[in-house]
Amino acid sequence: MFSFGRNKKTNENNESIEELEKIVQTLDQDGNGRIRVVDLEAALQRFDDDNRSKSERKNQVKKFIKSLKPKGDRIDGQRFLQIMLERQKQLKLSFEEIDLNKDGIVDPVELAKAFSRLKIVLRKKDLMKIIEVLDRDKDFRITFSEWQTYFRFAPSTELEASLRSWRRGVQLDTINEQQIPNSYTENERENGFYARHFIAGALSGMVSRTVTAPLDRLKIYMQAMGKRKLLNTISTLYGEGGGGFKGIRSFWRGNGIAVFKMTPDMALRQGIFETFRELRGDFDEIIVSPVTNKELFGLGCLSGFIAQTCIYPLEVLKTQAAMRATGQYSSIIDLIRKLHQSEGWKVFYRGYFASILGVLPAAGIDFALYEYLRRVYREKVTALEEPSILALTLISNVSAVAAMYASYPLYLIRTRQQYQIVPENMFEMMGKIWRIDGWRGFYFGSLANLIKVIPASTVAYLTFEYFSSLFDIDE
Repeated sequence: MFSFGRNKKTNENNESIEELEKIVQTLDQDGNGRIRVVDLEAALQRFDDDNRSKSERKNQVKKFIKSLKPKGDRIDGQRFLQIMLERQKQLKLSFEEIDLNKDGIVDPVELAKAFSRLKIVLRKKDLMKIIEVLDRDKDFRITFSEWQTYFRFAPSTELEASLRSWRRGVQLDTINEQQIPNSYTENERENGFYARHFIAGALSGMVSRTVTAPLDRLKIYMQAMGKRKLLNTISTLYGEGGGGFKGIRSFWRGNGIAVFKMTPDMALRQGIFETFRELRGDFDEIIVSPVTNKELFGLGCLSGFIAQTCIYPLEVLKTQAAMRATGQYSSIIDLIRKLHQSEGWKVFYRGYFASILGVLPAAGIDFALYEYLRRVYREKVTALEEPSILALTLISNVSAVAAMYASYPLYLIRTRQQYQIVPENMFEMMGKIWRIDGWRGFYFGSLANLIKVIPASTVAYLTFEYFSSLFDIDE
């Protein structure tokens, strides 16, 4: 599989610790053993020369300094050096755990076996990407010095945490997370990482959904009622809600159901992905074959279909709750009872066919455009280096917006069917919209949905970072 000669010697001296001592002595201008945090942070960002971008290194050093929990704006220099010495020892142990033949060098085969022991799915090209980043002199072999340079300020010096961080980075590169859930190792399930990661994702989604709920209700109302003007719709909903604080609060109607349905939706998608991997037998080889793009597209469609089928009654309830007039229903139970009285249980699947048809173009365009834009960005902007998290977020938003506009007419029809008093089939409704409003009629409410994209993704990202820190997901 891989064959490389071994003629590189491992540097096992304490040069790095001595260099850190010099930094501390230089920064300790008062001679009292305490150094300014801002000065130490700037010095550490320049300390090692690895293959990462300046922004990546800056973020890692900032998080590392924060983990030291300095008192005020200064930190004890001796304590810092003791921590760094202990981290060096731990990094040495993790390196030796990978170095199976104990020759002081880690080659691609040994690194692949380390991932395999943790049952981490990895493709060959991603393994080589890891080697390229760690291997500063480009000879496809990793010394302890190179290993230490990269992980010196990492959140954890333990082997599993280090490899897991690599796996998460690789997955961001290859998978649009809006479509396909994360995959988790058995160890991550046993030590609670899976549960913490899932909860952090669910909570961040709930917060994001709640913050942008007014825009979501505007979209639903404009879709269902055929409203063109956003400001007029805001005025209508505010007045119908009773004005004042009650009018403002009315913009959150239906949000409780929208938040409630997120957890089962995420759980279903995660379960589908994990089941697929088990059936596929991803853990049979040292370096496994990855989930292909076609399989990812199929998973996006399949998971969307199954999740929509299972939670669709909640979608209908959300639309009905968002559209309800003041005092129309006394509770969710009252809403369910009155809907059931009108048509029986089939009322909870109004618009289902249009919703399922919308899954295919949404999943296909989202994934295909995401992969295309990421590839173009690497070729034109970063000279084949991977985009930053910010760039990936922007690319993801662009692909999501394109997918939204492609499938929006079907989702508008779904919303109208969910709300309508006299049921119409999908084709009758399409003809009616075209005759009355033309093609623009299929995009009522799309402006509110477009405005929601940036705040929703920003809030979701920031809250996920917060919950990740709270639940020690990075450690």
